[in-house]
Amino acid sequence: MNLRTLTVLVVLLLVALFAALNWPLITAPAEINLVITRISAPVGLILLAVIAFLSVLYFVFLAMIETSALLEVRRYAREVEQARKLADKAEASRFAELKKFLEAELSGLKGGQQGLREHVASVVEEARAALSLEHDTLKSQHGELGQRIDGKAEMLKSELLGRLGRMEEALSADIERTGNTLSSYIGEVEDRLVGRIEEADNNGAG
Repeated sequence: MNLRTLTVLVVLLLVALFAALNWPLITAPAEINLVITRISAPVGLILLAVIAFLSVLYFVFLAMIETSALLEVRRYAREVEQARKLADKAEASRFAELKKFLEAELSGLKGGQQGLREHVASVVEEARAALSLEHDTLKSQHGELGQRIDGKAEMLKSELLGRLGRMEEALSADIERTGNTLSSYIGEVEDRLVGRIEEADNNGAG
């Protein structure tokens, strides 16, 4: 109950108390001029009836205003709730698109790593084949040199194969390390996205 309604009720109680204390005087008949005629009636009782009628009109009008305000607040609350749901859906859609994009990028990087490994393996095989062919050619052309040429060729072949092996291992290690770093970063981004979606859902539920 607000201050305005309380004030009206206090005034009505004071009027009722005044009427109770002066009831004989209020109900005493008197001659009333109605412009076109004159009647005999209790003036005080008529005024009390007018006050009661105006008070009823006031409370009805006040109830209508409060009901209208309540309906307007509920309408605004529904509109705000709808806007919040639309915002949550849009945010969830953006998160889903970002997740798909990151997954596609990760798949592309994995495919690139596989292709790079295959390329390195093919280069190593070609180098081995070329070295073997060169060794056979040198051996056939310079058979008179014998063991010296064979020893040098085998040494050269072993050294080159060792270098190629070490290069392949280093390159594979770099590729693996890059893939692990990227996978960790994608996982962290995905965890953050999932945490934000759950926080948005919790806020929506709250």
